[in-house]
Amino acid sequence: MKSMKNNNHHKHRRPLQLPLLLLLLLLLPLSESAQRARRGWWARGGLPVVVEGEEPPEGEVEDMIASTLRRQLPGCHKVIVSDRHPVRNVMKALGEEVFVWEMQPLLASLPPPRPLLRTTHRQGGAAPLCVAFVILAPLQVVAAAMEGLQRGEWFQGARKLVFAYTGFANTSLEAAVERHATLRSAYGTVLAAWTHSREAKASAPSRLYQVVTTCPYCKEGGPNAALVDQWTPGTTHVTEKPLYPDTFKNFHGHQFKIVTLEYAPFSCYTKMEDKEDGDEMHGHGQEGRKRRSRLELKDCVDTRMLRAMATSLNFTYVVREPLDGQWGYRLQNGSYTGVIGAVQRLEADFSLNVAFTGDRERVIDYTLGYYNDPLTFCTSPPRPLPRVLALVRPFHPEVWAGFVVALVAVGSLYYAARKLENSSSSVPSFLATFLKIYGSCLTQSQKWETGGVGRAVVGGWILFSLVMFRSYVAMLTASLALPPLSPTLNTLQELVDSDFSWGIQDQGAADYQLLKTSTVPLYRQVYNGLQVCPDLDACLVRARDSRYAFITWRLYMQDRIAIRFTSATGEPQLHVATSDFFPSEIGWAMTPGCPFRDKFNHQIRRLLEAGLLTRWLNQLIHDPGRREAQESEEPQQAERSQQPLTLDHVQGAYYVLFIGYALSGPLFLLELVCFSRYHLS
Repeated sequence: MKSMKNNNHHKHRRPLQLPLLLLLLLLLPLSESAQRARRGWWARGGLPVVVEGEEPPEGEVEDMIASTLRRQLPGCHKVIVSDRHPVRNVMKALGEEVFVWEMQPLLASLPPPRPLLRTTHRQGGAAPLCVAFVILAPLQVVAAAMEGLQRGEWFQGARKLVFAYTGFANTSLEAAVERHATLRSAYGTVLAAWTHSREAKASAPSRLYQVVTTCPYCKEGGPNAALVDQWTPGTTHVTEKPLYPDTFKNFHGHQFKIVTLEYAPFSCYTKMEDKEDGDEMHGHGQEGRKRRSRLELKDCVDTRMLRAMATSLNFTYVVREPLDGQWGYRLQNGSYTGVIGAVQRLEADFSLNVAFTGDRERVIDYTLGYYNDPLTFCTSPPRPLPRVLALVRPFHPEVWAGFVVALVAVGSLYYAARKLENSSSSVPSFLATFLKIYGSCLTQSQKWETGGVGRAVVGGWILFSLVMFRSYVAMLTASLALPPLSPTLNTLQELVDSDFSWGIQDQGAADYQLLKTSTVPLYRQVYNGLQVCPDLDACLVRARDSRYAFITWRLYMQDRIAIRFTSATGEPQLHVATSDFFPSEIGWAMTPGCPFRDKFNHQIRRLLEAGLLTRWLNQLIHDPGRREAQESEEPQQAERSQQPLTLDHVQGAYYVLFIGYALSGPLFLLELVCFSRYHLS
């Protein structure tokens, strides 16, 4: 019974097996064709070929790639990148040492710490390292890999060029690249593919190789793809003309997006009318639709540099502020705010002047530095010292102490000499001798007794008192004409040890990042005591009017003090410390892997070598037209050539007089009382 059930079961299933078998037979060729189409790009050692019609013969594609690289990119390090696995035939055809990497691991991993794989930024005159990426992948895969390869961390600072072979193209390669935004805006890129030749003869190969180059700033300042050569096997090989020309000699009117903040005398501007805009510099969608202002640059150093470079390289620009109004400091997640963040996220093409720091250099590129501006601080100007002590201030306390000791010593010596020379009772008392010595130093006329030892003592004392008296008079006259000022703070250690508070401008700039990340105990102490202020003028006013020290960049501070915080007589209203700390270069921030950084560096180097930057800086700093008129506190006194002494100037003399009378009066009364009692007794 069991066997019958099984037979019945098979009989029941037999009608279904026949249609399934027929369906499998029909689908098998399609399945194999699909698999071949899927694997066809990587047949014969991994080369991209096609399954339709005639395939390129062995070695044809490899020879085309190798000859092109040898002719167009000699001396460049070759890196073969495959979508699936390395290609042995291309390596053999190149005949040189190459790096071979699979696509996904290369894009997803960081480069090993080898000097060749991770070079540093080169700001000298040496030519940068040249790296040629040979990509063997379909067109869409090439597009996805372009940005990661040319702007990634592999071979940082190097000149990165791309040669991509995409296999069979069923349409025009030029049209396909033109339709793809990422590919047509790529730089230093050549793409090659083959297709069927429409004019193929029976005896000639039907394959036609197309070579397309891209230019990001060629078509009226926009991206463009152009077919530069078509090659049929058996004829002249790939074109002899350069496939990697310098596309950054002329930007063809391209408009760059620039981000900056006010930093005179380097960048200064006025804000134009506000408008709502979803510009990609500030975000997308509703978040990007924020009120922002277009900036009109005023005459400053960076403005002159930008105009000279725009004229030479033929580009235009639009300048904006970052929405958060900050220069940029690092957040916990590694991203940056402000100007640096906008450049890091590719929302702006580059910025104007920013300070160089090691942290920022990990996420952006810098141009050549063109000025070194260190950090320093300013405080309130020194105040005139109280005039109460004007009579004793000409000499240091040590000098006064020495004078008193000399007076007592010489008086005693003179009295002893007179005693030895004349033992009679006619020798004056010690008090009379001492007063005689003291009166001589005040230029009182004295009658000196003759004698060998006494004459020598008196001669030396008269010469000493003359020098001391004249020095005192000269110093007293100078202090009355130019009152001495209170001591100032000039080093960071003096600032920390004083009773001053200190702070920086609330812009999230490099000064904040440097103090925050420093491990030096003094800088950590400064960071822990920071008190921020809203803007530059508010910081300077607070430093001028209170016991507050404002820390910022030296030239930035001195320029603003000269413009707004200088009196009509030319006296600065703030004291700038004489010492510096954290010296930092100033340059422009460029997007990571920026392809035209070397071109900008060349322009900056020309300006430096010509001395134009130094000349422009001196012109702007000493330009009287930039000064803001300040009201003089004492306009009448400023007009007088001579100023009479006031009671304030000579108050010290009155204090001496009053103190002398206050002490001598009670002594005189005491003397009268003692004299009266003596006579009565």
